[in-house]
Amino acid sequence: MRSSNVVLSTKTPGSCAGGARSRSGARNPALGVIEGFYGRAWPQSSRLQMLPWLRRLGFQAYLYAPKADASLRKRWSDPWSRERSAALSELARAAAHNDLEFVVGLSPFALYRTYDGRARHTLRERIQSIADTGAQGLALLFDDMPGALAGLAERQAEIYNDVAGWAPPLKLRLCPTYYSDDPILDRVFGERPDRYLEDLGDALPADTEIFWTGPRVCSDTIDAEHLARVSARTGGPLALWDNYPVNDGRSRSEHLYVDDLAGRSAAGGQFLASHWCNAMNQAALSLPALASLPGLYGMQTADSHRVFAAAGLSPRLIDACRPLSEQGRGELSAGQRVELVALAPQHSLAAGELQDWLQGVYRFDPACLTD
Repeated sequence: MRSSNVVLSTKTPGSCAGGARSRSGARNPALGVIEGFYGRAWPQSSRLQMLPWLRRLGFQAYLYAPKADASLRKRWSDPWSRERSAALSELARAAAHNDLEFVVGLSPFALYRTYDGRARHTLRERIQSIADTGAQGLALLFDDMPGALAGLAERQAEIYNDVAGWAPPLKLRLCPTYYSDDPILDRVFGERPDRYLEDLGDALPADTEIFWTGPRVCSDTIDAEHLARVSARTGGPLALWDNYPVNDGRSRSEHLYVDDLAGRSAAGGQFLASHWCNAMNQAALSLPALASLPGLYGMQTADSHRVFAAAGLSPRLIDACRPLSEQGRGELSAGQRVELVALAPQHSLAAGELQDWLQGVYRFDPACLTD
């Protein structure tokens, strides 16, 4: 089991520390939405519109981690501009106003290769700058970077434990380099060390939430038996990083996903501290799929039709988008494109996203290697 001799971060009011109770009275995992895809990130204006909608749908947290934000990935150690800090502070205030935990995802790229005194100092400064924005949570993300290194788990745990000591007000979570048993991770990022997940769990504080995407990077099904096995390997709670309805991959970017989340059950929630859905590059068009996550755990979503209407998502538009999970953008006729656009109210957030998607504005980012 994990060590418990590290002083953990305190949980702040309104944080995603524990889920709401379902109609049956059972404790559910906390629910969150991730902006964690490759390619074109959401505009700041879209984020500010999305936050109150997410709260009204029953979510408790929002994780800001777009891969396009190099200031949190390959250029994480560069000094932040005043504009960068101001934008994140604006999101933190808006999230707090809507009683959402605002979580910043930091990917200190390849930091574990040379984690010396200078690197510690730089990392501590970056953690402080994140805390200064007013964020309530920090996700330390070691995903999508080379991992075939001896002692990888121990070094990543060392970094995590340092951060836990530096920023006690922040609720911490961790994404491992190998966040699924999917063999594509070994092909792309190098063969994982033996017992990597078990060793990581042993070296972390007892209640650390470890992100996991399921049997695959983009899993069709994630059942309770699978989550039970993984939780036993880590020795503690999981944070499910559910890669639905995300559409940033080479093939998935040609599709829109508005259907309800499928292949999951509330029974799996007993092994989860939190359950997060990674949204599409199109914020508003993600709402129908995202809204199904609270419903999975029996939470009321009676306000969803008002949220959809505010975003420009009429029932007819949602129904018209359903076939696009199978039919690609390039297969649509000119007439079908005109009909789709006509169903979205002009000047709505959904209308702009739909038009941009049809025109190919959301280009595939080749950095996405796991599609």
